[in-house]
Order: sequence, then structure tokens, then C-alpha cells
Amino acid sequence: MQAYSIEIMLIVVIIYALAYVYYGRKILEQQVVKASPERPTPAIAKYDGVDYVPANKYVLYGHHFASIAGAGPIVGPAIAMSYGWLLPLIWVLFGNVFIGAVHDYLSLMASVRYGGLSVMSISENVMGRTARFIFLIYVYFALVLVIAAFESVAAKLFAAIPGSATLALIFMPLALLFGIMVYRAGVKITTATAIMLILILLGFVYSYYIPFRVGGDAYHSWVIILAIYAIIAASLPVWYLLQPRDYLNAYILWFFVFLAVFSSLLVADMKLAGPAYTSWAPKIFQKQPTPFWPAIPLIIACGSLSGFHSVVASGTSSKQLANEMEGLLVGYGGMLTEGAVSSLAVILPVSLAWSAPELIKAGVFHNSILELDKVHRFTVGYGYMSAKALERLGVSFGDGFHVMALFAAIALVTFIMTTLDTATRLGRFAWQELFEPLRSSSPGLYTVIANRWVASILAVFFGSLMAYPYVTIGGKQLPAYNVIWPAFAGTNQLLAALALLTVALWAYKVQQVRGATNWLIQIPAWFLWITVTIALGWWLVVVMPHISSPIQKYGAGAIVVVNLILDILLIILYIIGLQRRNE
Repeated sequence: MQAYSIEIMLIVVIIYALAYVYYGRKILEQQVVKASPERPTPAIAKYDGVDYVPANKYVLYGHHFASIAGAGPIVGPAIAMSYGWLLPLIWVLFGNVFIGAVHDYLSLMASVRYGGLSVMSISENVMGRTARFIFLIYVYFALVLVIAAFESVAAKLFAAIPGSATLALIFMPLALLFGIMVYRAGVKITTATAIMLILILLGFVYSYYIPFRVGGDAYHSWVIILAIYAIIAASLPVWYLLQPRDYLNAYILWFFVFLAVFSSLLVADMKLAGPAYTSWAPKIFQKQPTPFWPAIPLIIACGSLSGFHSVVASGTSSKQLANEMEGLLVGYGGMLTEGAVSSLAVILPVSLAWSAPELIKAGVFHNSILELDKVHRFTVGYGYMSAKALERLGVSFGDGFHVMALFAAIALVTFIMTTLDTATRLGRFAWQELFEPLRSSSPGLYTVIANRWVASILAVFFGSLMAYPYVTIGGKQLPAYNVIWPAFAGTNQLLAALALLTVALWAYKVQQVRGATNWLIQIPAWFLWITVTIALGWWLVVVMPHISSPIQKYGAGAIVVVNLILDILLIILYIIGLQRRNE
């Protein structure tokens, strides 16, 4: 099966536009959530200047999109290209419309209705106190895996493409300055944005010519640096760094998506060089045959759907939503935008660059792009498609390729950094919620153990412990994400199933949703739960025994086993909660 780039782009855009208007607005917003602009949101009712802060809807959309769109929508599809381009594209589109965007929007709005509580605490209201405690433990372990996987990917990227590290370092003081200008100096957001975008552009030019390199083993050095950064960023007030940095990041990411669409239009007549289908079970993890079903959720971690999004939506975004009518743009629109990243900025360009003569001649690979590691499949594919588009505008291919490959790396870093400190902040929230009962019984102990710095340090320590060591695969020493990824992805996707079932129960019990609309939420949630539960069992039996590093093998393996046990317990409580409504 051969296709042109323009055909893929049109399919994605049309499906997402129809989904947003007819499924998002007509069904979810109006029939399920029954959103109202008159109902005060937690950001207004519980304003505290630290976590509960009303945000401009575009700022919040930028923050939310940048926070949820980590390495998952890029690295996952790049790995999944081993199946060809058709199966990953189908999974991304199906997951976005029927699972991911529904999950994200309902998690956001259920949290808003419960005063900004996390999805874990919402589970207590619909399934009982035990469910909340189990959910909190599950989420905490899942966030530790997020930190481990993303630290490893970022460290690998900084070590391999030092120019991406340069802009990442430049970006931090710019974000701090933007926050001070807007929230303290009263500068108009449009003026401050224009100033920052000019400085970011200059920073990109500087990064191209002055790459930042660290001494010694670059990978290990960057893991340590990123750990320190995550602790500091996650402990500062939300307006100080996280919110302005994510808002500015969103401009890079929107331009990143726009450029993918624009490039695909310029090369509309190019056929996809990559095959639509290669194999149902290529050897992906530890050189073991990996069947598309049920293993695909262990690969495409965020581009299709992600449980981490429910924690972001209910952990930070719900505390910043100024009006209920803005929730659809933030929650539903944010997930569709992430799907566009996977479809138009990863799957499409990798397919175009699959066996490109220019790349073979330059020695990038010998036969096909699958020879490259996961990160470089993306940067090379995106760089190739953009360079071919620029070539048609008169820019030489070689110059365009190197510039756009660096831009792709910077965009990936932008995704990762926002998710890294957001995951740490959410890990802090989960840890503090776990010990909430101590607030009244042992206030002194609670003050120490729930301190925001202590909670942040613990989450990062456990994640860094798994991210730091190399792993050996096929005689090669590789970054830890090569074995952490399926454990992180599977745990994350199972969290999505549990979160979607939780908000589905909220819709059924509290919002009184019945009939076909109820089944539109329930059936995808159960399909996902069955798929990921089987996939994680497959990973434990088939893949885990072949992992060489004890820290990743037993660390990630233990988390997966514990979370599968917690998963079963939560499903039992879900069924009990559903029966209580029917009694």
C-alpha cells in the first residue's frame, strides 16, 4: 500500500476537526459534563497564589499541552515504525478520538467539579476511601517510572546533540523573566510574548553554532544535572517557572507542528518510502518478537493516550482553569494536538525518510531508518521532510537538514523538560496526599515528611536510580530508557484505563449519564484495561527475564508487579462502586 504525504495529513486533520466539534463539544461538553460559565472554578474559589492560580486560556492550553506531550508521542511512534506506518497511525487516531481525548477532558472537568482534587481523590468519592489510597500508591510508582524514562531520554539527547542542551539552558532564565514581567511587573502578555519569542529565536541561532558539552561521561553527567533541575523546578511556585516556561514552550511546539503540516504540503507529491506494513511481531524489546496486540500500549506511550495526562489535568491544570467553558480547548484540544505530533511530525516524516538516497549517500544509515536508535529516527525523519520542503523553496538540502534536525531535537527536549518537572511536581502532590491523615494526628511529622522539597527529592531519587546505569543489549551499552520504556509505557497506559473508568463512574453516578453516551465511555475504557493488563503480563514473562541490569530489571519489574496487583484491587472496587449505584 502506497500513500502520499498529503493524504495522511488530510485524514488526520479531518478526523480531529470532526471529533472536536461533534464528539468533544456536542457530546462530552454539553451532555456529559454540562459545562457552565457561571460555575466558579477552583482557581477562582481557592486562589492561593501558588498552585490555585487562574490562567489565560491560551497560557493554560500551552502549559497543559507542553506538560502532557513529553517524549512519549515522539519516541513511542518512532519505535512503533518497526510495524510499518499504517498500524501505528490507526492506533494513534483511534486512541485519540475514543480514549485519549475523552480521558483527558473528563479527568480535567471531574477534578474541577471536586475543587481541584486529583483523580486519585476523585476515586474516593465514587469508589470509597480504600480506592483513593490504592490509586495514590499506583500513581506514585507510575510517576517514578515517568521520571526515570524521561531523564534517560533527555540525557541521551543532550549527550548526542549538544546544541539541544544549549537552548534548554537558555530557556530557563527567559521563562523566569517572562513570569516576572507578566505576573509581577504587569507587562501585557502580548508584549512579553513578542520579546521572549525574539530572544528564543536568537537562542536557537546561538545553539546551532555554540553547542554545550559537559565533561566526562556526558550521559551520566546530564542525568545528575536533570535530577537537580527537576527538584528545584517542581518545588517553586507554579507561576514562577512551570506556567510561563510551558506557555513559551508551547510556541515552539505549535511551530513544530505547523512546520510539519507546512512541510507535508510542500512535499505533497512525495510517496511514503516506508512500508505500510512490515510484520505483526517484529523483534523490538530485548530482541524478542513483539506482537502489535496487545503490546502496542507498551510502545506508543502518549501519542495515542496516556494516564499521566489525567494526573496533569487533575493535578495542575484543574487548579488553573479560569472558566469551565475553556476546559474543552485545554483537555480535549490538548490531546488532539499531541496526536498531531505523533501523526504528522513522527510517523509521516519517518515514512518519507525511510530509505532516502540523500541520507544513505551521507552515511546517516545504510539501508533504512530503522537502523537508527529511537531518538535519531525522529530527528532524522523530521529533519529530512523539512529539508526537502525547504529545498523546494531554494535552500540546499544539506544546510536545511542539519538545521531542522537540530530544531527537532530542541522540540523533543522542550517536550521532555516540561513533563519531567511536571511529573516531579505531581509526584510531590501524590506523596503529600498519601500522608494527609498525619496532618491532624501528627502535625510535626507531617510537616517534615510532606515538605515540598523532601517530597520532590524522594520522587527524583527513585527515578534517577533507574535512569543512571547503562543497560547492555546485543553487546552494546545503551541508555536506561531502552529497557525502562515498556514498563513506563504499560504502567502509564494502565493508569489511563483506571482513570477513564474512574471518571466514567463519576459520569454515571454523579452526572447521570446513561444510554449510548455512557457506553461510548465505558467500552473504550474496558478495551484499554484488558489490552494493557495482558500486555504487562506478557512483558513480565517474555521481556523482563532478558534485561541485563539488576536495577532496571528488578526496579521496573517490581513496580509493574505491584501496580498489576493494585490494578486488580481497583477494578474490584470499581465493580463494587457500580453495583452500589444499581442497588
